[in-house]
Order: sequence, then structure tokens, then C-alpha cells
Amino acid sequence: MSGIPVIIDTDPGLGEPGSDIDDGLAIALALRSPELDVLALTVVNGNVDAITGTDVARRLVTRLGRPNLPVLLGATEPLVRDMAPVRALFDAVLGSPETASGTAASAPELLGPSDTEHAADYLVRAAADRPGELVVIAIGPMTNLALAIQRDPAFAANVRELVLMAGSATTYAQNITVVGDFNAYVDPEALDIVMRSGAAIRMVGLDQTSKVMLTRDDATTLRETSDPFSRWAADCADAWIDFLGRAFPNRPEHRTACFLHDPLVIAAVTHPDLLEWQSADVQVETVSELARGLVVANRGLALEPARNPNATVAVDTGVDGFRRLFLERISAESPVEPDQHSSTTTE
Repeated sequence: MSGIPVIIDTDPGLGEPGSDIDDGLAIALALRSPELDVLALTVVNGNVDAITGTDVARRLVTRLGRPNLPVLLGATEPLVRDMAPVRALFDAVLGSPETASGTAASAPELLGPSDTEHAADYLVRAAADRPGELVVIAIGPMTNLALAIQRDPAFAANVRELVLMAGSATTYAQNITVVGDFNAYVDPEALDIVMRSGAAIRMVGLDQTSKVMLTRDDATTLRETSDPFSRWAADCADAWIDFLGRAFPNRPEHRTACFLHDPLVIAAVTHPDLLEWQSADVQVETVSELARGLVVANRGLALEPARNPNATVAVDTGVDGFRRLFLERISAESPVEPDQHSSTTTE
């Protein structure tokens, strides 16, 4: 029986100095999960610019034995705001690539997308071709999804589900700002369009993803496997933890570990029982600059559900179960034969 057809909308930086590694680890987890049939990666501006993210994604799928998996370039800017001050804030928090790596990285020739079709058009077409079947897992800013909705509002009805890494259902995000997580902060207008679209939505927020971490001991375990990707991922994890320790010297959790934000969102699709879910009316702040990117998940009173739910939100996580799943799959060879999905190449 084939797995759930999914497209991963992502801003991957795994292997790019100074960029978070969790998108790449999420992609690896998805490709090593027999419950999923990964049709393509669509790349959005976010952790890295979309051109760099496309290059990272192309190199990553090759490392994972799926070099012909479609990688589509999408939005290079947020819908409304100028990305320059966002990037400046990000650099102020995390530093430059030179800071992260210790030396300036040599830039190889960038690999472009595997097809010229825009990611938003691909999303619209893929959902229309498989109405009620396709799950889109969005682990970057929501610009590509919003563009797909704007280009064809039927996209929201055609997808089976949108599973988002955004917001924080039980507390403030306290990520890129006190109230905003990075994905929401970069393009809150896009997230607002998605939340108002009528699509079936599940949201896994920073309050849950911050519970799951990859430690230096985990990296050591991955390095001891025979799998080349696992050993490379272990080196990337150690480098990222080193960088976080320098960037956030007053946060002890970053001295020996890094967060696995995006991999938890993949597990929410393969193993939804690992998380506890509640219906919510989710709204996004787009007006006040002070609260830009604030995501409010109104789950109602203790004995009363949300009155106008537009999403199902994660409110608790089985951390031990997720960690076992993640480490077992990342440290093992992929159960999927390389590029067996010949039908997934773009036209």
C-alpha cells in the first residue's frame, strides 16, 4: 500500500553555514518514513533565501538517494513586507555565515530548481490532480501556500490537509520576537490568508517543537552508524550546536543540544497519536509591528470548544516516543528505493 502523498514546503539550510538544520532533518525523516509518498519539495524564502534553499534541497535529496525528486522554486520575498529588515534581525540574532562557521564559506555553483514551474503553480496543479488526497507539510513561511490560494481558491478545498509549523497554541512563541515564531513573523499576511482559506489545517507550534531536541550524545550515536547521511548529519548537528552555544551563551539548552522543530511536524503526519490535539480558532496579527506574527489559538474555555474553529492545534507532545522514532529512522537506511516514483517528475 502506498503512503500518504505529501509535498513538503520548506526553507532548508542543512549544510549551509549559519543556517538551522531542522528543515533538512525533517526532509530526511519524511523520505525515510514508509507512511509517506513524498512527491516534491517546494522551496520558499525563509531561513535562507529561496535560491540558496533550492540549492540546499537539490544537494540534500541527492545525499538521500532521491536525486530526481522534484524541487520547485517558489516565493523569493514575503507577500507584503521588505525582507531586508527581517534578514537583518535574523543576522543580529544568529550572526553571519562567517560567524557560524568560523571562516567564510566557499560558494559552489548553485543548483537551480529541477523544473521551471513556480512552486505555487505546482501546488495548485498537484492538488487538483489528486483532490482530497494530497497533504502539504509547510515547515517554512507560508508564502507559497498563500500564493497557491490566491491563484486558485479551489486549492484549499482540493488538498486533504495543510500541516503547518507555525505559532504557539499554549504560550507565546518567544522565538524571533517575544510573541512571534520565525515562520509567522516573516510573512504573517501569508499565514493569515492560509488560516482564512477554509482548508483543513493542523498546526504544530513552537510550544511543542521546543520540547524535542537533538543532543551531542545523539549526534555521537548517529556518527557511529554505517549510513553516510547519518554521519554527515551528525557533523552538521555538532556544528550547529557549537554555533548556538556561541550565539546564545545565556541559554543552557543550547550548550549541548538543538531543537528538532520541523521533524516533529513530519511525525505529526506519520504518527499523529504522538501529539495531543484540540480544535481552535487561530488568528494572526498583521497590523501591529510590536506584535507582528503573533498567532492566537483560541481553544475556548475548559469545558467549551472553540466557537469558530479553523484549525486543529497541537497542545502536548509525547517527547520520548518522538525521539525514538526520529533517531531510529535517521540512523537507518531509507526504506524507499531511490527514485522509484517516476510519476512524480514535473512536466
